[in-house]
Amino acid sequence: MAPISAFCARLSILFAFVSTAVAQTAASSASTPATSTSASINPGTSAWTYQGCYNETVGTNGTAGARALAGTTDALDTMTVPICLNFCASSSYEFAGLEYTRECYCSHYLSSISAKLPDATCNLACVGNSSEICGGSLALSVYQAKKSTKSESVKGAQKSPMASVLALGIAMAFLMCMA
Repeated sequence: MAPISAFCARLSILFAFVSTAVAQTAASSASTPATSTSASINPGTSAWTYQGCYNETVGTNGTAGARALAGTTDALDTMTVPICLNFCASSSYEFAGLEYTRECYCSHYLSSISAKLPDATCNLACVGNSSEICGGSLALSVYQAKKSTKSESVKGAQKSPMASVLALGIAMAFLMCMA
C-alpha cells in the first residue's frame, strides 16, 4: 500500500506543478505590455473576419515548436492585412494570421493551445501600411475565412497531440489513485 500512496503523492505534486506552469505561461502571455500606435485593427474583408489577437505557441512548453497557425508562411517588407489574406486564400486556408509587422501565417486550424489575448497585445503596425495592425511580438492578429466550414470558429481549434496525451495520462493516473 505504501508504494501506491507514494506514487499518488508524487502524482499530486506533478499535477500541481503542471497546473501552475500552465497558469503562469498563460498569465505571462496575457500581460505583454502594449505599445502605443496610431494603427487600427482591420476588421477583415468580404471574405475574411477578424477573430482577435492570439498568442504564438512556438515557444510554449510541450508544443515541440509548433506554431499557432501551422501551415504555410510568408514574410514581406510590404506586408499588409489584404496581402496576407489573399496569400492564405490562394491556397484555400481557413485561418490567416499576421505577426510582428511583416509575417503572414496560414493554416486549416488554430491551435487549441493558443489563447485569446486582449486586442491591445497585437499592437504593431504593418510594414506595408502603417495604419493597419499586423500582430505583435509573439502575438497573431487572426482572421477566419467566412466560407470556412469549421463549425465552431476558432473555438474548434485542433488539439495538440502531445498535450492531449499528457492530459490523458495525468487524468488516468489520478483516477487510479482515487480508486
